[in-house]
Order: sequence, then C-alpha cells, then structure tokens
Amino acid sequence: MSEKVRIPAVLGEIAAGIIIGPSVLELIDLTGDRGVSIGVLAEIGVLLLLLQVGMEMDVAELGKVGRASMLVAVVGIALPFLGGAVTGVAFGEEVKTAIFLGSALTATSVGITARVFGDLRALATTEARIVLGAAVADDVIGLVILTVVVKVVSGDSVGLGTVAGTLGLAVAFLLATGIVGLLLVPRLLDIIHRRASSGATIVIAALVLTLGFAKLADTAKLAFIIGAFMAGLSLGRSDHHERVSRDLGAIGNVLIPVFFVQIGMNADIGAMTKPSVLSLAAVLTGVGVAGKIASAVGAFGTRTDKLLIGLGMIPRGEVGLIFASIGLSNGVLDKDLYGALLVMVLVTTMATPPLLRLRIGRNVSTRATDATNLIAEPADGWLAVVGDRVHLRDVPPISSTVAIALRTAELLDRANPGDDLLDWFGRNRDVPLVFDPDDTSALIAVLRSHDSRAWRFLEVTGVLERALPEVASSLARRRADIRDLDPLGALRFPVLERLREVAPDSFGGDDDLVLAALAADVCDESSTDMQCAVDLLVRLGRVADADRLASIVADAHLLRSGAGDTHVFDELEILQLATHLASPIQARRAYALAAAYGELPRWRQEALDERYALVQEALDHPAITGGGATNLAAARMHAAQRLAASPAIIERLNHAAASYLLSHDPVELARQAQLVEPLPRAGIVRVAVSPDPEIDHWKIDVACRDTSGLLSRLSNVLAEAGLDVVAADIATWPDGAVLDTFTVRSRTRPSPRLLALAMQVQLRKQLTLHTMHDLALEFQNDSMPWHTVCIVRGPDQLGALQAVSAAFAAAGLIVHTARIASSDGQIRDRFAISDRLGRKIDAAAMGRVRSKLEGHEPRRWRIRRLSDA
Repeated sequence: MSEKVRIPAVLGEIAAGIIIGPSVLELIDLTGDRGVSIGVLAEIGVLLLLLQVGMEMDVAELGKVGRASMLVAVVGIALPFLGGAVTGVAFGEEVKTAIFLGSALTATSVGITARVFGDLRALATTEARIVLGAAVADDVIGLVILTVVVKVVSGDSVGLGTVAGTLGLAVAFLLATGIVGLLLVPRLLDIIHRRASSGATIVIAALVLTLGFAKLADTAKLAFIIGAFMAGLSLGRSDHHERVSRDLGAIGNVLIPVFFVQIGMNADIGAMTKPSVLSLAAVLTGVGVAGKIASAVGAFGTRTDKLLIGLGMIPRGEVGLIFASIGLSNGVLDKDLYGALLVMVLVTTMATPPLLRLRIGRNVSTRATDATNLIAEPADGWLAVVGDRVHLRDVPPISSTVAIALRTAELLDRANPGDDLLDWFGRNRDVPLVFDPDDTSALIAVLRSHDSRAWRFLEVTGVLERALPEVASSLARRRADIRDLDPLGALRFPVLERLREVAPDSFGGDDDLVLAALAADVCDESSTDMQCAVDLLVRLGRVADADRLASIVADAHLLRSGAGDTHVFDELEILQLATHLASPIQARRAYALAAAYGELPRWRQEALDERYALVQEALDHPAITGGGATNLAAARMHAAQRLAASPAIIERLNHAAASYLLSHDPVELARQAQLVEPLPRAGIVRVAVSPDPEIDHWKIDVACRDTSGLLSRLSNVLAEAGLDVVAADIATWPDGAVLDTFTVRSRTRPSPRLLALAMQVQLRKQLTLHTMHDLALEFQNDSMPWHTVCIVRGPDQLGALQAVSAAFAAAGLIVHTARIASSDGQIRDRFAISDRLGRKIDAAAMGRVRSKLEGHEPRRWRIRRLSDA
C-alpha cells in the first residue's frame, strides 16, 4: 500500500510494526516468547538483506567507481560522523554513545535514491552515476565502520589502541573471507552442483555458507551482518548466483520486512515525542543532511549539478535502520536515542524523493539537436568496444537512440556501457522516441540473449518507457505484484525463457514465434483479448502481420485450455481446431507457445501432446489439398456434392455450417442432405435410422423445421422410447431447416416411422421447462475456436438432457453438439453452444442458462422463434 502512494515500502513496514507493537495496539509482546521468535526471524531477514547487497555488488565495479564517487563517499562519511559524534557529546552522552551516533549518520540508502532517479529516467546521468557509485563505496566503508564501532563501544573503554586493534581485526576478517570466498566458494559450488541430484542443493549450500560467515564474524566479536555481506560478495562471483539470488531472494522478500516491522515494534512513540528526543532528532537530522549535501564537494572538476548530488546522498533508509537496530540490541542506545535516530532516518528517507524530483524538474538538461544531416554514421557503426567498455565513436543523432540502446544491450554480455555513452543517454532522457520497424531484428536478438541486464539497461535509459511502453508497463506491473517473490522476476520474460527450453529450434530460428512469445509475456496471460498483442506488434512494425502473429497467442490459449479435459478428442473438435489453425506451421507455433506458458501436470501435458498430434494428423489429411478445397470442411462438402442426386441437394450442402461438415463424412453428408431436401413443412418430421459401427448403437437422423426447444422435445421422445442418447450433433440452415443426428444405444433397431409420429405429436405440445437443482454447469470460452463449451455434471437421472437443452433454448442459445457420458451414477455431458449469430456466449447468457435450469422463472414459457438446434 505504501508503494501505491509513492512512499518507500520500508516506511510502510516500520509503520505496521509501530501499529501492532507496544506503542499502539499491543498485539505483540516483545518480552514474551513471540518476541523472541520475531527477533530470530528479523535476524535472518537482515542477514538475507546484507546477502542481497553483497551479491548485487560487483567488486570490479567498486574499483571503477571513479575519483568523484570515491571522494563524495569519503566526505559523505567523514562529515556526518564528526557532526554526529560532536552532537552526542554536546547533548551529554558518553563518548562511545556519541561515536555510535556519528557512525549511524554515515549511512546512505542507494535504493531510495536509485528509485527516484529511475522514475525520472535519470539513472544514466552523470549525477546519478556519481551518487550510486558513492553509495556503493559508502556501503563497504559503512559496514567496516559499523563493525569497528560495535566492537569498540561494547567494551569498557574507548582508546586509540582499542580502535586500532578492532580496525585491524575487521580488515583482517574482510581480507581473509574475501580471499577464501572469492577464490574458493565459486569452485565449491561448482563441485556441489555437479554431484547434487537436486537444484535446491546449491541454494541450501549458499544459505549454510551465509550463516557460517555470519557466525564467524560474531565469534570475532564483529557485527554478524558483515559476514553475510562477505558471503554475498563470494556468491555473486559464482556461476550459480542467479539461482541463489532468485530462491533466497524469495525467502528474503518474506523475512526482510519482518526486520523492519520489528524496528517499528521496538519504537516507543511516547519516547519519540518527548521534546528532548525531538530536539536531538532535529539536530541529528540537520547535521546529517548538511554533511551529505557537503559531500558533493568531492565532485569538483566535473560538470555536474553539485546540489543534486548532495541531495541524492541524504536518505539513510534501511542502512541507517540497521545501525539503529544493532545499537539498541547491543545496549549502546536507549529508547530515547533509538527514537531520535529513527526519526532522523524517517525524515531523511521521506524528504529526499520530493527534493530530488523538484531539483531534477528544474534542471532538465537541454535537449540535444538531432544531427542526422550533420554527422554520418561511422563505417564500423556508432559503437566501439574498447576493453570491457562500450563507447561512442561519434555523437549520433537522437533518431538513433533506440537502435543504439538495443545494440548496447546485445553487447552487455561482454562489456559495460562507458561514461560517454551513458552521458549521451542521460542528456537525451526526455526526448520522445518512436520505435523504428528496422530495429525489430535488434530487439529479437536481445530477446534471444536471455540477459536481465539488457532489460535493466533499456529500462534505466528510459528507452523502454518511451519506445515500447507496453513492455515497460508489463515490467512495472510485475514489479508491483506482491505474489512474485523473485527479486529479478520483473526483468525476466518467463514465456520466452521456457520457449527456449521446450522449442530450442523454433526459438533460434522462428522470429514470428519469438515476437508472439514477447506479446504473450507483455500482455495479461489471463486475458483472451488480443488487442494488447496486436497493438504491440503494430508498434514493432508488423502492421500487416499483427493479427496473424497475435493469433499465435490466441491459438496457444486454445490448445492449452482444451488440454484440461481428457475427453475432448472426438473427431468434430479436432477437425474444428485443424480447420481453425489452417496450417501445420500455425499449429506448431501455437503448440510451442502453449507449452511455454508454464509447466503442466503430467496428465495435462500428455493431453496437450495428444491434442496437437491429432490436429497435425488432420492437417496432413489428403483431402485438405484435394478437389480444389481450401480446408477440410470445404473438402468434405465438395466430396459430398459429387455424391448428391440433385442440384437442390448440392445447394443445401453449399450452405451448410462448417461445424456440421466437419462432424460427418461425405457419404453421411449426402444422405442427410437428401433427408432435409426439400424442406419439410411445419410440424412434419422425417426420420432415418442407420447402424453405427459400434455394436448396439444406431444413428438417428431427424429433419424438420426449426422450432423452440427442439433438442429438448426430440430428446424427450427418445427417452420415452427407452433409447439411451450417447451423442447428438445439430445442423441448421438459414431457411429454418434443422438436422439433428443422435447416436443411441438399443438392442433392436428403432422404428423411424414410430419415432417420426411421436416427434410430430411432441412438436404440437407446449414445452415445459424442467428444473434440476443438482446439476452443475461449467462454461469454457477458450477450449474451442468457434463455440462455447458447457460441461454438465451431476447425478444420472431421467430427463437431464431434456432439462439442460430446454434451458439452453430458453436462454436463446444454439446447441451444435452434445456428448453424453455417465459413470458410477454421475453424468458428464458436454455441449458446444453459441448465440443465434454463431458467436461464443457471454457471462449474461451463462447466467440465464443457470437461472432457467434452477427454476428462477415460471415453469411454463413461450418463445416465438428460439431454437436450440
């Protein structure tokens, strides 16, 4: 909630701790057993926090932060430390307490400053790089100071010898763990990985290593968190750091907030509101702010906004909170001093974002002039890799921003962007960008690179937000999703990553499938609205192909959703899918993307594989290319027309629905069309009975004119005749002709004449709506390409088919197929339905069907021209 109102999440967690703690609601007693348990969780949380900090810190980059960043860090530590210590002494505190107050003022929170610079697309500016580099150095120096100060102030006296000895011990610890960790830990993890049978073994080993380093630091009487930090530095150099960061980061996302909640719980609101505490907090805040702003003098000689640099160094955030928490737990700080430090941290953390926004807003860099006509692109391109840095060969035109950003992103696997390149992006951070279709191939190369750093770079430079807003919005949406515990999850594209695994050949050579996977990642996976995918593909320059590529996403949903039911492999549905997909290439792409959406249970994966195999078999059917047909439905129609006895029957087949043509072979189509033609008069029913290939099964073809509740009326006659209906296919024509085909079980051949007479009598009766409260309806709009699937479950009872089909009719829906199944006294009937215009039905229509079946309306009803056939 705090992030939604643009307040750092850490402040919301502290506020939650204050509310549930002794100061307000007193929901948790810190002196009892629960207090101990929360303390343990909080300690694990702060260990994981420092582990993350260490893993995200590049030791090589620490040596390259530059003279300006290092000087800003040193000044930003020295001045607040001296000011805080002097303030403590002036307020009558002991020397060791005053030293601790000074050390607490040295902290700088890189996260808060980076968030603001990122929101304003200013992370690539020189000022941002100096501040972030200084914060990196600040973290390392600050942890050393914390380690030394904790050891010094926990003793009985403070002297030069004590300080020197502790500093030597801290440096020795850092050197020893650094050498061991950086040289041996990556090799040790490689050995464990090769011999382990489970991927989780690496993560467990990393956690044990972290706890071991923390225990070693504690044994040396140093701050235990320095051990976790060094473990993070070591793990960050391992090839397995992404797996460790993802899994332990997920745990950290749960336990790190507990640490900050405990900080709030430890706060004493009464003590914090004392005039003496507030006055000390005000002085500490003023000293801390002044010292950090003055740190900007370290950037002398650079053409930068010194005030902006100073403002960026102000927030203490989580680092300052760690100092305060350790001071309280070691007895160096009492409740009053703890409260004063907490107020200082909160004020500096909350005040910095608006101050930075105000300053950056007033200090917008002058937009560069597009030099397209002034400078020609060098023969070797705008970018050059020198050593481990990417530099500009010359100043490019602004119109090349997207292309240069994508090319830089491709190179990040072997080089980092140079200062000149970042300065160029920083100067042009507010220039509107338009994605050029010629850049699509470079984007595809970045998509295949599978490097989260590339997307981080594109996000930092503001290129995503300006050129590909759909992608930027997707990253922001995933970052705000509290269900995603992976700290790097927002920079990953899970469908693309899995596509690489399930279809490596297609991933490497099918650009259309890669773009479709991007659309699937960017657009809401739960949505069947493909407009988002179309808009993105149009922006990428695929205007002519946007609908076709978006259809890959839609068809992947179709295949994947249909695989949830193992009983849908009947010929009609498979042939519908084959006709809808139209080509083996489209089917292959849809299948690959469906598998890439995420791991399925084994039975569903087998169902998806079988569904795809049957579709490909149907697409390989010789009839698809025979007789001038463009698809299987047309091929069957042409074959049936060649068997027709008259032009009227040929015309009848010419107007038949595709779903009907797909559900019968040409011989059946010709015979059934002859039964319909000429169109029967109102009230007249024609019936034909033929043997089914299965023993004791018969096909009953019924031809008549459309009327209300037809399927319900006909199924009622079959039930009264003792015929067990196992399947029903329905065909309709624009002139009102209807052909219902039932497959029934019967030991003897049903009489077509008696059935026709009984059906004609039934057509003259008033239709009764039967209610059944114990039938459950499940509607699926994404299992079939043309129709909505309705699955009916409940006890096997007489009249169930009639009741359900009558409810469909009352709701104004058309039933295209009905598959009847029962087992162990339970039915599982499956209907393919649509509205009268042949469209899938909406939620309102689904509600109408349920209300009719449950009897929420009068039992008897009249509808002028509703049809369920």
